[in-house]
Formats: sequence, structure tokens, C-alpha cells
Amino acid sequence: MVLDANTYLSSLGIDVTDAAQPVIGRLALAGEFMLGGERGVLLRPKRGDVSDRYLELLAGEGYAFVIVDGGSYPSFYAREQEGLVPVRALPVADRSHFPSAGVLGAWGQLICTAARHGDAAKLGVAQLVARLDGDEVFGPGLVRPTGDVPVSRLGGDESVAVEPLRTAAALLAGFRLRPNAPDELVRLVVTLSSLLPDKGQFSGLTESVAPLVRAHQLGARRLLVSGGAGAEIAALLGAEGTIFLPAELRLLEPLLERLLPSVERVFADFLQSNLDGSYDGVIVVPPFGLQLSGAQLGRFELSKRGGKARSRVPAELLFIEHALAAMADGALLVTVLPEGLLSSAGHADFREWLLEHARLLAVVSLPAGTCFRGTGVKCSVVMLRKPAPADDYPILMVDVEAHDLRGDIGAARSKLDDFLEREVAECA
Repeated sequence: MVLDANTYLSSLGIDVTDAAQPVIGRLALAGEFMLGGERGVLLRPKRGDVSDRYLELLAGEGYAFVIVDGGSYPSFYAREQEGLVPVRALPVADRSHFPSAGVLGAWGQLICTAARHGDAAKLGVAQLVARLDGDEVFGPGLVRPTGDVPVSRLGGDESVAVEPLRTAAALLAGFRLRPNAPDELVRLVVTLSSLLPDKGQFSGLTESVAPLVRAHQLGARRLLVSGGAGAEIAALLGAEGTIFLPAELRLLEPLLERLLPSVERVFADFLQSNLDGSYDGVIVVPPFGLQLSGAQLGRFELSKRGGKARSRVPAELLFIEHALAAMADGALLVTVLPEGLLSSAGHADFREWLLEHARLLAVVSLPAGTCFRGTGVKCSVVMLRKPAPADDYPILMVDVEAHDLRGDIGAARSKLDDFLEREVAECA
């Protein structure tokens, strides 16, 4: 865990300026800031801490807050009566800012430490729910080390390491936690995903890919199907509809209930579901590399090849077929697929079937390793509209380069918006 003071202060919307008095005694001041009308100072001492003598000098100079950089987590001090005393975080009253990725990352590491060898994701969800449900607990009494808020009020129990849990809660205390925008929800979900016990299996999309699956043309009633929990969940913020996640991710339900109140949450096998075909926008992030078998798959057209049943079927094929069946005519489907399904000769029959059932609108090819953390798989974001047209039509093809990932994804999003707007206008 590395959280520097500048990242923390910037996340709070606090600017650091040059210190009016750059040196006090032998102590160099790295900068100053204002909080609640009082002065604070930022220090980066070579030995990683400051003595009581220097704290007295800083208090005498009128500083109400001190942040000391130098370790994996800053040391904080706040004025109490005439002196500066240690605190877990700054006592911020204005909770208008959402925590940055750096702050949430530090919070996640504290949660992992608090969980010891337990379920960090479950503990993280419990603390976030406690914060959303009981905001009054996360106040000045929590920031002070003498404020011993019961761990049960912070999402913990007798098995947790108490001080890391309270420090994690104190770190969140100065921030607004309910997302107002998709990017904020992305940060929260991606942080939680990093705490899951099997990150490779359930991580979901990375933050960088999120803008490509959040097309506003998806409409108001949406279906999201994912083999993990990642940035794709943000596509449901402010929308109505349904989310399908694996049963193993049910621990996320209390948090999703609060963040996505208009969305039905289903933790079950998507391929066994019966849907009414009325969704006007669908996002599918199928599990990659999973081969399925069994007699129950016989109802899917793509479980056969040349009229004969396959012994094993890639899960991605069946997820796409079932998702198309859940869509209304004219609906938009956004999916993420491995490159092999779109280019290899062995999957030509899948591509033919797809073009018979939907109009291929766009393909955004992504660099290897950018879709999911910890994997080098190369994938593409694919957009389709149901049903397939009778005539030829243009397809938007976009390549995203690794050397300018953020810039290229932003440009791809702009191209997609322009293209989809024209398509919507033509279909109206």
C-alpha cells in the first residue's frame, strides 16, 4: 500500500502551495494547505517521522494539521487544545468529493490487513454498507485514535484486526461515498473486485475499458450479464433492468442493492434463466475460456455444428445466443469477446450464425492484456443490433493502440457515439 499526501489531498480537492516559511529549525516544509479555514503543513522528513519537539514548534507557528509522508501510509496530526495529536486521517467536514483510485486502493489494502486471513471482499462490502447506511458513525470520533467506535458499526467482528479496520473507515470518513457518475462507480467496483479471493476468475473489465461498454444508446431498460464484477457494472448506474452475476459473487448484493436500487440482482447461471425478450440494451461480458457440456445445452443452436451436437461448447457462444434472445427488436448488444472467436477458422460457423441473427455495428480491437487484470488475453468490444438486415451495410472497425491506451479509447468512444447516433436516426 502506498498513499502519498498529495494524492490524498488532491482527492479531497485541497491544493498544496509553497510554505510561507520553508524551514522551521532543521525541518523542511514540503508545502501548506488550508482545511476548514485553518492551516495545514506537509512534511517529508528523511527519517520518516517528526519528533514531539517539532510538533510543538509547528503548533506554535499556528498549524492545525500536519501530514507526514515517508511510509506506505501518511501520518496525520490535528490540533487538540494547544498541541498536535495523532489522528487516523484529516477531520474533513465537507464530504463533497468522491475518493480517487489511489485513496480507494489504500483503503483496500487496509481492509486486507484488517481481514487478516479472512474474506477481505466480504469485509470491504460490509464496511461500505455500514458507511452508506450509518453515515453518522464515520465522523470526528472515528478520526481520533481515542474514538473507539465499535468494530460492529464499521462492518467488522471479533475476528478482524481492529486498528486497520478503524483506519480504513477513517480514511473514507472525509469523502462522499455514493457515486454520482459512472466513473465513480467504476472506481468503487474495481477496488472491490481486487479484494475477491479469486481475482482472475471474477475480476470483470478493467477501468480503462469501461467507456466502451457504456453507450447511452443502450436505452433505459438494460440487462447486464457478466462472469465477474468489474467496470461493466457502471453501465447500470441510473438505469432500470437486471444484472446477472455468478452465484459466488452474492456477497456483493448488499452493496449493489444500495448503489443500483432500480436494478434486479440475480446471482445464478444465466444460461438457465428464462427472460422475456424485452430489454432495449444488453451488455455481456461472458466467462472466457470456459468449455461447457451436458444435455441441457441442446436447446441452444450454437451447441451444434453441422446439425450435430458438440461435445464441448465455448461459453461465450451460448452467452451471446441467450442474450440475443432476451433483446427486443432494435435493441443494442455490447459484448466483449476473445479475438479467436472473431478471426480463427475454427469459429467461422459462429460468425456466420451471428451475422444471420444480428447486424454487426462495430468492432473495437483492444491490445492484449487490457480487458482483464492479470491476463494477457486479446479481446474486442463488439456492438450488434437485432435483427439482421437484408442488405449490405457498413461496419465500424477501430484499433486501439497500447502506447496511447487512454487517448485511443477516448477517440474510439467518440467514433462509436457518432456512428451509433447515425444508426439510431436511420432506424427511427
